[in-house]
Amino acid sequence: MGKKSLMIRMIDIVFILLFGFIAVSQIGSTITIDPPKSTEASDGVPQSAQIIIIGVKNDGTFPVEGGNLVLKNSHQLRGYLLQQMQKFKIEGEQLGVRIRADWDAPVEHGLTVAKICRELGINKGLDVVKLMSD
Repeated sequence: MGKKSLMIRMIDIVFILLFGFIAVSQIGSTITIDPPKSTEASDGVPQSAQIIIIGVKNDGTFPVEGGNLVLKNSHQLRGYLLQQMQKFKIEGEQLGVRIRADWDAPVEHGLTVAKICRELGINKGLDVVKLMSD
């Protein structure tokens, strides 16, 4: 009986003991983890809020109104949002924005929309979508 066979038997015994301890041990305590709370989100969207969906494309354009209008840069987007804010203010409704970024759009473009919304005081949410082509 050589040293190699003794070492193999020692490893076998350690693994058998390890699996034995794992099999008979009990996991008795459960820990609940509370997700972090957003500092920007309000407690809920008001009943009279109107949501505008702003798309974010990978080329830096922002389609709105279901893609019927494409805003080429952040200055056009800011002007569009100001116009919509005035429109909804006259109607007595609050404006909310849903940012819907393509999966391959650079993060900077989505953050640009979020920054404009924050500066204008508009509630916002963010979606990242990947559309499957046929």
